[in-house]
Amino acid sequence: MKGTLLLSALLASHLFGVTLNDINGKPASREKNFLIWQFLHQDINASDASDAFYQIDSVNERFLADYAKKTDELEIRYTVECLQKPLTALKSIEEDDCLMLALSPAKAQELRNDERETIAARLETRFANLEWLRTMNQEYHFGTGSDLKSSLKLFLITTPPYRQEHFNHLIDEDTLSTLTALSGFNQLVYLTATDPKMDQLQYSLAKVSGGSYDSMTHFYLAVNALKYGRNDNALYHLQEAKKKVKSPMEKDKVTFWLYRLTRDESTLQELAESLDINMYTLYAKERFGIETENYFTTLPTSRRGGFRGDEPFEWNRLHREIVATPPEKLYQLVERYEGEESLAVQAYMIERVYQPYVHNFTMPYEPYLEGVNNEQKAMIYALMRQETQMIPGLISRSFALGLMQIMPFNVDAIAKNHPLKITSYNDMFDPKYNIPYAIEHLKHIEKNLFNPVFMAYAYNGGIGFTKRLIMSEGMFLPGEYEPFMSMELVGNAESREYGKRVLANYVIFKKILGEKVSISAIFDTLTQPSRSDYFRAEALKISQGPSQTE
Repeated sequence: MKGTLLLSALLASHLFGVTLNDINGKPASREKNFLIWQFLHQDINASDASDAFYQIDSVNERFLADYAKKTDELEIRYTVECLQKPLTALKSIEEDDCLMLALSPAKAQELRNDERETIAARLETRFANLEWLRTMNQEYHFGTGSDLKSSLKLFLITTPPYRQEHFNHLIDEDTLSTLTALSGFNQLVYLTATDPKMDQLQYSLAKVSGGSYDSMTHFYLAVNALKYGRNDNALYHLQEAKKKVKSPMEKDKVTFWLYRLTRDESTLQELAESLDINMYTLYAKERFGIETENYFTTLPTSRRGGFRGDEPFEWNRLHREIVATPPEKLYQLVERYEGEESLAVQAYMIERVYQPYVHNFTMPYEPYLEGVNNEQKAMIYALMRQETQMIPGLISRSFALGLMQIMPFNVDAIAKNHPLKITSYNDMFDPKYNIPYAIEHLKHIEKNLFNPVFMAYAYNGGIGFTKRLIMSEGMFLPGEYEPFMSMELVGNAESREYGKRVLANYVIFKKILGEKVSISAIFDTLTQPSRSDYFRAEALKISQGPSQTE
């Protein structure tokens, strides 16, 4: 009992015993940054904190705040104190440089016009790029006589609620034409199209015809035009997007939408012949009864042991070597790392040799999934493939750890009650710990979300984010282009693409496990709350009230 309490205390305070010797001499990398992050959360003196902090290869505000708690460097502590000043303190800040550090669009939007003008007048002689502050005082944005360039800059740097309040209105054709030529228009299109509360500006953007933009901008102009019945504009933008896309999946996405718009079966046939494995091609192949076969599930090996890829610094070194090695020479590396425990590492390299024609759907961690049913197993592997391509020694930029990329705060929470106790975060690079912890983390998700797409959103962006998303007005409801339009308009870009890829992985792993599923059926349930999620199903019950028989 005493040992358990001690472990809980260590987890809560991140005191995992990282030393300067662990840090010194390591190559600059996110792996080293993770060690430094842990070190800065320990009971260390200012000198040791300094030695570690100045080895970070890219300092962000989080690192700066952590270091400020340990250091005796007045400038660092002053900087962090200013950055963290609340809105209520802005008017009382005496130092100009501190006020500039404390100022942000989110805080400034809460000020009165005269307060913003006072701050702008005070700071403009010392600091550039304060035009946005005065632009907030304009009564009307994106209108005749307004400074469109300044308004567009403000639109891009401010918060969604501010955009919804001050920019969500119809704009005339001349203004629209001028906007399309400004730098930043592509970002405006994306931010507007993916925000369900920007309906008025969306309606105006649906009128954009012609023009030459990057492929993403053409695509979002197309989807937005479809949303408002401007099929002529949508067709133009999709055709332009297809000319400019580069990645196989992006090309398949545009081809899919061309089919949805035109219903041309030859377009769907083209999509079915694509060799990439994604939700668009799986949909097309299913329609034509074509089996997806260009993937491998195992590799032969004649040797025991091998490198699992579970040591972060060693994997980092090997990965740099893999990236620098031409595909035709990668087999030399594959042979070097032969062994039954090297399946994930070898499969990762072999996929790079044959990409984009042959895909890796190996399942190297069966011993750690005993007792897990095929539904859960397919979902775990689907997430794992997207998170790390089955490599256990990975650390993300946000310090998500191991195969299933579990955040340290989730590790701490799970470790308090999980029977499988860890001694340090390093245990998260061992599948023996990482997979059971991920299974525990998924339990709450599985109680509330029943569709693999929504489960993927929750695993990536959080269950709160997913609840807000699916309960947003107009999202994932029955409609001509649903649920595909909602899937394209998820505002969180990482979660949006993550959900698509996990879905495709899930379908293939279910097939490998002998339980073939219909991707069309999965799409259908996304617009049926009772079959996809608890949140909407429960809200629907409440809104309908007691049944007539009660």
